[in-house]
Amino acid sequence: MSAPFPRRRLTAAVAACLIALFPATLLSGCASAPPASPACHSPEAAVLPHTTGSLTQADTGTYCLAVGQTLDIFLTAPSGSSHIRWGQITIGDTSVLGYGNSGVLTPPVNVTPGVVVGLSRGTTTLSSALPSGKKWTATIVVS
Repeated sequence: MSAPFPRRRLTAAVAACLIALFPATLLSGCASAPPASPACHSPEAAVLPHTTGSLTQADTGTYCLAVGQTLDIFLTAPSGSSHIRWGQITIGDTSVLGYGNSGVLTPPVNVTPGVVVGLSRGTTTLSSALPSGKKWTATIVVS
């Protein structure tokens, strides 16, 4: 028994229909690939026990952290400013990075501490500012 259409024509006809009917679907399949994570490097050695690494106001790059790992942050105001502190450390996307438990932590005068933990894969920012308007930002890539 022979097919009513040659196999080659049927395949070409089906392909032409699919391309005509579903161009957005075909294009969205290519666009839905996850974006590449920015290049990152490990933070400095941890200051607090049970944390993976540490950041200070001098650390403004892109840092790597795994899901479940904890990072401590200590932002020190400029010297000679005993009554000035960095503002609260904020997280850009709290579904990627969350606030961790700092336990009983009494920071020195003019130091703003923070503890964050990787919650899910993604990229987000940490930020804070001095009353003068000077800003601190670091990017965290959680994998």
